[in-house]
Amino acid sequence: MDTTPDDLEVLGLLAEPQRARLYEFLTAHGPCTRQEICQALDMGRTLVAFHLHKLEQAHLVTAVDEPAGTGRRGRPAQRYRATRRELSASLPPRRYELLAEILLHAAREHRPPEPFTDAATRVAVRRGRRLAAERPEPDALWDLLARLGYEPAADGPSVLLTNCPFQRMRAVDTELVCAINAALARGCLEGLRASGRLTVRTRPCPDNCCVVIDPAA
Repeated sequence: MDTTPDDLEVLGLLAEPQRARLYEFLTAHGPCTRQEICQALDMGRTLVAFHLHKLEQAHLVTAVDEPAGTGRRGRPAQRYRATRRELSASLPPRRYELLAEILLHAAREHRPPEPFTDAATRVAVRRGRRLAAERPEPDALWDLLARLGYEPAADGPSVLLTNCPFQRMRAVDTELVCAINAALARGCLEGLRASGRLTVRTRPCPDNCCVVIDPAA
């Protein structure tokens, strides 16, 4: 799972007008040195360096070396270019690209007469394990569920997932989408080695995610 700042936070960085101008310039003009940016945008070197640092931290800009063979003496000037990072933000959080990836992998693996839901849940469990393996912190489960868009909330000893990141698709196939949600949660628990003390169940819920995580009996 991507460990860079959330898209909403990154979009907030681009709300600063000068920073947005710099990013748009690099997107349109390719690798440029700091001096070239300063001249093109009429900005001071200190301000340009500050905004470039912020954009690099957000993985929107990356530094590249000047190509060899330019004929210039001395140390090659460092250049900066915009990355290919895509941003998508919604409230409440939605993760339709994750659902699409799971369904595409399931379509590749599915072999009749196996029900397609079985293939989709198998892929979702595997994806949940992989996502969990990338976040070994003590509070990884809560943080991981939040990053996936589930907006977890405590309900006594249980954890309710109060938002479905695939909400619009539930109207297309509720059974399949809810099964994928539950399988993702199971995979996260397995990846964090928490399936012995926590268990996943589903209950009908038209407004929130159908998944509840309870202490194991």
